[in-house]
Amino acid sequence: MSFLSKAKSFLGEDGKRIGDYYCCGLQDFVPEANHYDVIWIQWVIGHLTDSHLVDFLTRCKAGLRPNGIIVIKDNMTQEGVIMDEVDSSVCRDLDLVRRLIRQAGLSVLAQERQENFPEEIYHVYSIAMR
Repeated sequence: MSFLSKAKSFLGEDGKRIGDYYCCGLQDFVPEANHYDVIWIQWVIGHLTDSHLVDFLTRCKAGLRPNGIIVIKDNMTQEGVIMDEVDSSVCRDLDLVRRLIRQAGLSVLAQERQENFPEEIYHVYSIAMR
């Protein structure tokens, strides 16, 4: 069973609220222009190169309706970039993520660090932008 079919099956009746399902990598995804009030991106940016992330966020910006927002929720390193040898993803620090957001022509509206997580794991931040 394909991943999308499994997702639809898992969601059951709630799946009817989903307009469209897309099967493609984020580096290739093009949101419909002027269509979304919120684009939520959670725990996936580490699978994009810096340039793919900037391009993806730029395309997401074009997909927003007036006053729409984009939210990234992801792990952030204390400093620098750390490569995960198991899944080939990267974890960036907050300053780098904010710099890439600016390169995409977006401004940070708010950011918040997830509380009550152990200090020995990556910090988790939510960043709202437009």
